[in-house]
Amino acid sequence: MKHLSDQELMRIVQAGDFSPASEIYDRYSGRIYNFAFRFLRNSEAAEDATQEVFVKMMKHANQFNGEAKLSTWLFSITANWCRDYLRKADNKPKDSDDVLVTLPGPTADLPDRHLEQRQDEQRVRKALEALTAEQREAILLSRYQGLSYAEIAQIAGCSEGAVKTRVFRAMETLKKLLTGESGGDRCLNVVQ
Repeated sequence: MKHLSDQELMRIVQAGDFSPASEIYDRYSGRIYNFAFRFLRNSEAAEDATQEVFVKMMKHANQFNGEAKLSTWLFSITANWCRDYLRKADNKPKDSDDVLVTLPGPTADLPDRHLEQRQDEQRVRKALEALTAEQREAILLSRYQGLSYAEIAQIAGCSEGAVKTRVFRAMETLKKLLTGESGGDRCLNVVQ
């Protein structure tokens, strides 16, 4: 099934054969988890989100019409799940020691470089937490998942112009928060 396109796999699922679901899961579960974790800053909730997205994919397979990419539809389900999760009063984002970003590897395994990398990760995580949920969603989908503004607009349920504004404002906020600090320019390069 690895040779089949996403649309072909979904047509099989829509016909009632769920065997391609594992291939779809293999293709997208890592990206879905990564997005949910960065959005929620909670590994357990991100795992729940990932499972729920694929359950909903199978349960509501007929809602996928193939006009958009499968990844866009899955990220839309994920974003909705994450927004619902955050709306609940006891599910506010929690601080986490898990790594939020992947920085370029050090040229040498020096203890100073590891400390510097860890500090950079904490700065970026703290800066991302300062963004509104809409801005964080737009940045994560555009900069970390590589989705187009049109795809993000479809996921977020807003116009492409609104997405551009969210990304622009998020980048401005991140610049203010990350520049001026020691290592801030290096951290900002991770987001761009």
